[in-house]
Amino acid sequence: MVRLHFIDNLRWIAILLLFPTHAAFVFCTGWYSYYVLSPYFSVAAHCLTVAIEPWIMPLLFCIAGISTKFALQKRTPLAYLRERTERLLIPFLAGVVIVCPVIAYFALKFNTGYDGSYAGAVVHFFSTASTFPYTNGMVGDFSVDHLWFILFLFLVSLAALGPILLWRRFLGSRFTSFTIPLPVLFLLFVPAWLLNAAGPNVAGYSFLSYFLFFLSGYSLVSIEKVQVSLEDNWALLVVVWIALTLGVMWIGGIALGHGEFFWGSSPLFVLTGWTGALALLGAGRYLLNFSNSITTYLSAASYPVYIIHHAVLVAVAYFLITVPVPPAVQYTLIVLLSLLLTFACYEIIRRIPVVRALFGVAARKKDCV
Repeated sequence: MVRLHFIDNLRWIAILLLFPTHAAFVFCTGWYSYYVLSPYFSVAAHCLTVAIEPWIMPLLFCIAGISTKFALQKRTPLAYLRERTERLLIPFLAGVVIVCPVIAYFALKFNTGYDGSYAGAVVHFFSTASTFPYTNGMVGDFSVDHLWFILFLFLVSLAALGPILLWRRFLGSRFTSFTIPLPVLFLLFVPAWLLNAAGPNVAGYSFLSYFLFFLSGYSLVSIEKVQVSLEDNWALLVVVWIALTLGVMWIGGIALGHGEFFWGSSPLFVLTGWTGALALLGAGRYLLNFSNSITTYLSAASYPVYIIHHAVLVAVAYFLITVPVPPAVQYTLIVLLSLLLTFACYEIIRRIPVVRALFGVAARKKDCV
């Protein structure tokens, strides 16, 4: 089985982009009000968030669907479910217990003036769990924060297994011989947009929309001919994506500005996000289909880094927003320090067997002997 290195590379690149994206939230207001906020509010930061947010989660769910296609080629459905539980559910629960209270502590301090102990903040965090999801993470109440992605991915993996098994039984390898025109792939943004009306939005899309992106990755984008088509047209896709992104930045970042209502259900938002995912898949296959020691390290680190990064970034931002330096310096320091500290945490975690398993770090080869 040929390893699709560009899929691994796109995944860790997307995860690393969360550092500048979440740091930008510190300088936004309105819908993007964050756990801690700088006294400086920036239109540039707002434009950055609305430029990245439309595509990053559709891409990650689509990549997860592609990866599932290959995972089920070498695992039984039961082994797949066991692997998903170990890889997703356990780290999610561990993150809620270990990581989320850290975010809640600094949110409580910043937004309410809380000056008590960390233990007291943890007690407050878990005492409000019974009223979830009607809690407010911005004031230290119970919240799964960024770990919603892991929870959704686990639930999507479970929900998709039945349709996938039916797909394999009735279509199997026959469907791989079809050529799917790019306009047909583009039109998938329509059902994704319509599905946004079903249930609450998280990061711009509903659970059913993410389910669609996952199944699209499994059934369509995983096909070799589709990947070749995306690769052949990657430059055109990127140009269209950039044009759409400029429109999103103008409307969401400048015209509506800091006071915008969240408009993730907008068809332009969804079209831009799906186009961005397709463009990056095509460009990734053309430019990023390689592996070396650096990409291998970052691929292995990307998942635990995702789990850790938000707590580290919020803590770093809490202390840096009081430093009397220009906002550009604040922003740069938040990104760089949170990046360095997160990877430092990862280096510690991956060396402790029990803790490593809690954060979804794959066992080292010498541990598997």
